Amino acid sequence: MSKHLTTFSTTKLIILITAAVIVYFLVVAGLGTVRSYQLHQREGRLRSEVQQLQARYDRLQALKDYLNSDEFIEAAAREQLGLVREGETGFVTISSQPAPTPAPGDPHPELWWDILIR
Repeated sequence: MSKHLTTFSTTKLIILITAAVIVYFLVVAGLGTVRSYQLHQREGRLRSEVQQLQARYDRLQALKDYLNSDEFIEAAAREQLGLVREGETGFVTISSQPAPTPAPGDPHPELWWDILIR
């Protein structure tokens, strides 16, 4: 009878170890699949971000090219500095109404931090 119990226990132990190994490999495979899915999702997000950054870079490069162009420099000189080309006539408009005079105020205005402290 003792031989039968030993054989049964050994068989049961082998089945238990085999089941544990199978469960281990299933868990490892499942975790690998989950990790692969997560990496695939992250890769998609990063590719999208790279495309957005590339589009932004292209826009900034186009702006840089425009700002360095003669067309922009001439427009800025005309609009901001009031310059004209040689042979052109510049005009300055003068308003017929006098500029409004500022209303008399407190000769000693309060400092902004004094207003905040009150």
